[in-house]
Amino acid sequence: MIETHALEPENLLAGFQDNVVTEPVKVAASQELSVGQVIALNENGEAVAMTAQSTATDVYGIMADAVATAENETKAAVIYKRGEFNARKIILPADANIVNFKKALSNIGITLRETISAVPQGEE
Repeated sequence: MIETHALEPENLLAGFQDNVVTEPVKVAASQELSVGQVIALNENGEAVAMTAQSTATDVYGIMADAVATAENETKAAVIYKRGEFNARKIILPADANIVNFKKALSNIGITLRETISAVPQGEE
């Protein structure tokens, strides 16, 4: 029997009115970052997850890659620095004030677009 895998699109990008700009980063040790996760930079300039203690002014970009690092390991990754993104796919810290983060993302060139969730045919 042949095993098949269905590709599920991330649907992270939400338009092309603005150019999408990426940037390479180094992910700090002991991180588990997902595609669409809003990140900050630590004191060494390495990508880290936003936390409950993070503020909107800590925002640096949005992960384009999913990356996990071990305790004493860093890894190369890519983040988005500009473009239009699906607000429903962005990952923020729990209890984050979305308005403050939306403003901070806008200040660095990232626009969040509200999208409509489509129900696949046959699942109505």
